[in-house]
Amino acid sequence: MSNALENLTPEMQARLAQIMAGQQPAQPQAAPPQPAPVAPPQPAPVVKPPSLMDHVIQLRQEVAALRQEVRANSDVVEAVGQAVGQLYQMFQPSPQPHAQGPTFSQGFQQETVDESDY
Repeated sequence: MSNALENLTPEMQARLAQIMAGQQPAQPQAAPPQPAPVAPPQPAPVVKPPSLMDHVIQLRQEVAALRQEVRANSDVVEAVGQAVGQLYQMFQPSPQPHAQGPTFSQGFQQETVDESDY
């Protein structure tokens, strides 16, 4: 085994000798860390109080948003009303019996029940 070690570079021989001796490898000396360059502190941005025009613009935006919400709410109420009206018509008999067939409720009452599943 000594022949194999002699063929290695001196650095490798020293490293293997340290490993066999159970020592930790010597760490190369690193340059001391340089402190990070400190940027000069940024001045705080100047905050001006909102003007009357800023308030008016913000209120107009809020009013526009509320109008959209009211319009959407109205559309939902209208759609629900239409659906309820259609459901109501399903259960009401027609004033002209020949114009329309039986209502849903009349058809349901006339339907025979298959009791074979019970």
